[in-house]
Amino acid sequence: MKDMAAEAEGLGNIFRHLWLLRAVSEAAGVDLDAAVKAGRLSGLDYARMVTSCRSAGCSKSCALWLSARRDGTPAVPEFCPSADVFKRLMSASWS
Repeated sequence: MKDMAAEAEGLGNIFRHLWLLRAVSEAAGVDLDAAVKAGRLSGLDYARMVTSCRSAGCSKSCALWLSARRDGTPAVPEFCPSADVFKRLMSASWS
């Protein structure tokens, strides 16, 4: 039987990455909770976004990107593993 707890240790801290994901969503102008409620994002896809963030190895770059943002224009870092999902949700919110 696979030890899921041991497997999760190799990933980044779930709370840090959840915070980063939600901070990027705010920078993108995307409300992830509203997207799930509206059916534009499944719960499984949301979980995949968190897992992708945890395993990407770019948390320091992400934190620096977030802290360097000065204007309020919606944006997502190109290195974000969920950039395509954010861009899809961004375009859906303008439709």
